Amino acid sequence: MSPHAMVYDVVVVGGGPAGLTAGIYARTRSLSTLILEAQAMGGQLAWLYPTKSVYDYPSYIAIEGGELAELFTMHTRESGAEMASGEVVDLKRDGQLFHVITREGKTYETRAIILAMGMGLFEPKRLDIPGEAELEGNGVTYQVKDRHEFRGKRVLIVGGGDSALEYALEIVASAKEVTLVHRRGEFRAMEKNVEAVTKAPIRVVFNAELTSIEGNGRVEQAVVYDNRTLKKTVFDIDSVLINIGFEPKITPLPKWGIALEGERLIRVNADMSTSVRGIYACGDIVSYPGKDKRIVTACGEAVTAVMSVYKYLKSPYWA
Repeated sequence: MSPHAMVYDVVVVGGGPAGLTAGIYARTRSLSTLILEAQAMGGQLAWLYPTKSVYDYPSYIAIEGGELAELFTMHTRESGAEMASGEVVDLKRDGQLFHVITREGKTYETRAIILAMGMGLFEPKRLDIPGEAELEGNGVTYQVKDRHEFRGKRVLIVGGGDSALEYALEIVASAKEVTLVHRRGEFRAMEKNVEAVTKAPIRVVFNAELTSIEGNGRVEQAVVYDNRTLKKTVFDIDSVLINIGFEPKITPLPKWGIALEGERLIRVNADMSTSVRGIYACGDIVSYPGKDKRIVTACGEAVTAVMSVYKYLKSPYWA
């Protein structure tokens, strides 16, 4: 270690509501703080649900996920916490310090750690059909980052759950045409979404499966089969949005020696301490009796975790 390398008081792994709140509160105690986020600051709010409304965050009757994420991020930045992008793949203890190592090859040194990785990292499920991988990023996409990119386009959406329907409803006003393809005979979604799709100018094709995507460098056509009659239909389109769910990436938690609850949750004590001294956790990733996964509870757990870190760092002296 070079004598000039920065040693943080606390590194927070995860930049969702829990991690960002931990950053804000760590700064109220003047702890030097770094937050590492693998996907987008704001966590699921920013990455999965930017245009979905949140109705259960107190003081906002309704607020879009992306906007709430932005407010969290802004507040954290104002507090003086540092933020960086990086997917943490390893933690190593070195005496009183921890080395936090990212997939990007960076190593950070810290005296304490708060794990706030939420539901962990998810990758979109793929159909694994011809043309899908080749045209990803050139018309094939898995989520709506910005509804304006579909303006004036002919879009084919694959999926039948709430987020597929919500995406269709979100882009229908600006897209040229929207076709929704679902392999079953009815949607598995909330009634209000199904009703809204029925009333909107969205072409719905049931019992249908997308079997290949064609195009020269960009999406031009989609081949769809009726899975009862095997009749083939070719749609001229500009964009394919595949929304058939997510699957979790493999979690590095077991190799870090942290006691888990099930396969993916961290068992914590009432003070948010894990089984490893100096490592605390909060948010969707933690498990304890009576745990409920809400933004507001994640924030409360973050405060508890920070107060525990503070006591841990100061313990030999006075706390």
